[in-house]
Amino acid sequence: MPVGGAHELDNAIADALRERVGELPSFVAALVREQTTLGNEEPAQQLIADRLAASGFTVERVQIDADAALADPDAGYPPLADDGRSSVVGMRRGKGGGRSLHLSGHVDVVPVDPDAPWTHDPWSGEIAEGRVWGRGAGDMKGGLAAYLLAAEIVAGLCPAAEGDLVFSSVIEEECGGNGMWSVLRAGYRTDATLIGEPTGLAVVHAGTGVVWARLRARRQAGHSAYRGGDGTFDELARAIAALRALEAETNENPQDAVFAAVSEWPYGMTVGRIGGGVWTSSAPASLEASVRFGLGLGREPADVQSGIVEAVAGAAPAVEVSFEAFRARTYCHDTEGSLPTLLRETHERVTGSTAKLSAFTATTDARQAEGALCYGPLAAGLHGPDEWVDIASLEQTALVVAQTAARWLSGEWLSGAVPAGPQQLRAGSAHPARSSGRSC
Repeated sequence: MPVGGAHELDNAIADALRERVGELPSFVAALVREQTTLGNEEPAQQLIADRLAASGFTVERVQIDADAALADPDAGYPPLADDGRSSVVGMRRGKGGGRSLHLSGHVDVVPVDPDAPWTHDPWSGEIAEGRVWGRGAGDMKGGLAAYLLAAEIVAGLCPAAEGDLVFSSVIEEECGGNGMWSVLRAGYRTDATLIGEPTGLAVVHAGTGVVWARLRARRQAGHSAYRGGDGTFDELARAIAALRALEAETNENPQDAVFAAVSEWPYGMTVGRIGGGVWTSSAPASLEASVRFGLGLGREPADVQSGIVEAVAGAAPAVEVSFEAFRARTYCHDTEGSLPTLLRETHERVTGSTAKLSAFTATTDARQAEGALCYGPLAAGLHGPDEWVDIASLEQTALVVAQTAARWLSGEWLSGAVPAGPQQLRAGSAHPARSSGRSC
């Protein structure tokens, strides 16, 4: 039913969410049970597409154009060939004259390390202790589900909204960002973008850049009796040591106050995968290591790639360097504009607390959309064992995002009328991330 007036709209959204809030944990659990590692996203994407269609959204599947991505320095290197995988986009057209809004999240998750000590089955979506447990519960199926519920509520209550509402569930956020890149390239650019990353109900406006590199050392293979001494492992070790020195140099005096405020080591390097060799007594013909390297403001991914090549060449000239997936620029968006102001006002009204401003020392899809902000639930164990998302913060996320979206699309918030007092679906406290306390 259509409703009017800022106060009435807020109350209607709170009532509608109160009736449906019990759906959130079970839907997050259902998404967790779909093991959406790279290449396996489709079952979960179909669940989301079905819900969008049932709520009256026009649904489109957007695939990645691998050739176009390779040619665009703002895109990642496609890790998979075009095999029909796609991002899901839902559109609800407004009546015109208003500002548009994009609510987004990524459905892909990182793999589970079989040696990590999980105490909850990583693919069970177990609901216990006020949390949903499992790989991707926090990063970021919890936020994705909360945003989807918010979009459904707003679509139902605001059929005469002036602005267009876009919802997307994208792929490949964890390995290049080409899902969101493809959605924007397909024409779904809006006046504002919110992404449901797990921020602990903080407003995150900045993220470091990321580059992925692959190091490969080659030597003649053979029996260790004849191939002892310096070999492929030693070559690779020297290359990695050189990159560790480069990492330390990069982090000694961080130039970006926004990232230095949240971490003493904001531009991290990780040796995420190593492989090679076939037999203990055989010198391997090749060994490989996959490396993640962070970067800050004022540095281009291509410059960091050049620095990696130079450092490796100086220490281990026989080691080959190649690049894949991420070539993500650092981003730092406005914290004083219309969207951050409205979001923080709504957060304060809903939770009774001041929304913290913070930054990620990692990248997100927010770098792809001008002015995009991340706002989402409390979570922990991201990329590690016993990942979880807090259910109370999921509910608060859904309410804040729904009320923010409704006001943005209708323009009624511009009147300056802001109801006082916290509006919570049930008792629960926010758990904000540590704030940077700074803008760009």
